Amino acid sequence: MKKILRAEIIKKRQSMTEMDFIKNSNSVFNNIVSWQLFKDKNNLMLYYSFRNEVDTLDIIEECFRCGKNVILPKTIKETTTILPCKIDSVLELIKGEYGIMEPPEKEIFSKNNIDIIFVPGVAFDKRGYRIGYGAGYYDRFLRDFKGIKVGMCFEFQVLDDVFPEEHDVSMDYLITERGIINTGDV
Repeated sequence: MKKILRAEIIKKRQSMTEMDFIKNSNSVFNNIVSWQLFKDKNNLMLYYSFRNEVDTLDIIEECFRCGKNVILPKTIKETTTILPCKIDSVLELIKGEYGIMEPPEKEIFSKNNIDIIFVPGVAFDKRGYRIGYGAGYYDRFLRDFKGIKVGMCFEFQVLDDVFPEEHDVSMDYLITERGIINTGDV
């Protein structure tokens, strides 16, 4: 079931018009930067968007403007793990194993000091569970993460059910172009 949902949502995301993609990404950006938790926290882990995921570049740049610590994931394919690495500029990013821009492995940031992690996903349900890309990187990373977990996606990626499994970790919030969903309220 997850494979079918993953394929359908990726196809839908890829078929967005450029105008809709930009408009919806801008709305997500506005929802994030006006969110009090975003304003209050300093150590934010984001990701560099890929293949029509919500555009994160403006969010990353806003974090720099506000003096926040920006942490991005570096994937280690051999162990299917994520290293949280602090960056000072997007200019230092390099293409990683999967063609996604990643930080160099130079300044590893303690997972325990990350306030908020913004997590990519193919689909989420209203309880905060997600369908990722199938390799389990984020599930392993989030298993013992103590900070705030935020799924970032477009509204059409929020489904009634994504059929979570025992190892899946739910998000505390979902942020779409329409607003912020506290998954604890669902």
